[in-house]
Amino acid sequence: MSRTFGVGIVGAGTIGKVHTAELAGVEGAELVALVEPHEEVGRELAGSHGAEWHPDLEALLARDDVDVVVLCTPSGIHADGAVAAARAGKHVISEKPMAITLDGVDRMIGACREAGVTLSVIFQYRFNRDALRLKRALDVGLFGRPVLCNALVHWHRTQAYYDEKGGWRGTWELDGGGALMNQSVHAVDLLQWLLGPVESLCAYTETLTHDIETEDLATAALRFESGAMGVIQGTTCNHRDYPLKVELRGTEGSATFEGTRLTGWYPSRDEEILSEEELALFPESVDEPLGPAHGRQLRDIFEALREGCEPPIPGEEARKAVEIILGIYRAARLGERVSLRTVPSVEES
Repeated sequence: MSRTFGVGIVGAGTIGKVHTAELAGVEGAELVALVEPHEEVGRELAGSHGAEWHPDLEALLARDDVDVVVLCTPSGIHADGAVAAARAGKHVISEKPMAITLDGVDRMIGACREAGVTLSVIFQYRFNRDALRLKRALDVGLFGRPVLCNALVHWHRTQAYYDEKGGWRGTWELDGGGALMNQSVHAVDLLQWLLGPVESLCAYTETLTHDIETEDLATAALRFESGAMGVIQGTTCNHRDYPLKVELRGTEGSATFEGTRLTGWYPSRDEEILSEEELALFPESVDEPLGPAHGRQLRDIFEALREGCEPPIPGEEARKAVEIILGIYRAARLGERVSLRTVPSVEES
């Protein structure tokens, strides 16, 4: 009989609600407890999923029936939560970004490694059919040599968005940044997943339309170790939301990925590059609401836990997107090109 893992979720906000809903369809996962400092909100969400409510993380970690802790808290406290969970012998699943400094990232990785537990980070955009199709096509050379790859996040956020929920969004302490660290981290992850390591970059950041500490507009030019170049643009100043976009241009073809699907597909040859098993596991890509791709990644994570192997997107892999974003911030502050081989944490800069 396959093992069932008891799950505790920390945070009952928008993403916490996504995780509680999606866990119901994950084999081998049972939600047993939820942490939320606001009692009424926490009790309501926990009770609707047959779980118990706790006001703080310490009470959750004391439970013997919790094997996995899912962090759906503000980004700036992920590191402390993950370290505490690891020391309590719990596997850790963290929402993006896994932390807001490289020191925090490395503390998470080190604590989980030392405790012998796994660390997984949610980057759900990788878990839809068209994203996998684009990655596989690149790997088998259907676009020739990649020469350009751009990641664009042109979204709209009101001032009320930043002011609500205690006003943690758009702060350096708890959000770790603005339009890049919060909204654009998925696009940055897709970019480095597709094109590989970034060698160097230069950037501008600005706060144009919101009363926040961090940037609401950023643009960066990148050189990849492969020799390809690209652009990252992230903003919450736009008049409306446009789908997250990744543009790939190669010597023998090109593709455009928008939202959760391919809207442009011009490979050197058209062939099916996904197996029948993959086609069955990944439904045809449409403009999905928030949630289903989370569920697909969670299923893969718990399958890895049952089999005792490394889960998809471990901490070491998720670290790369944070490193790129911190590099952009550093390049913008210094007004010069930055090598990612020397990007320090925020505290060191």
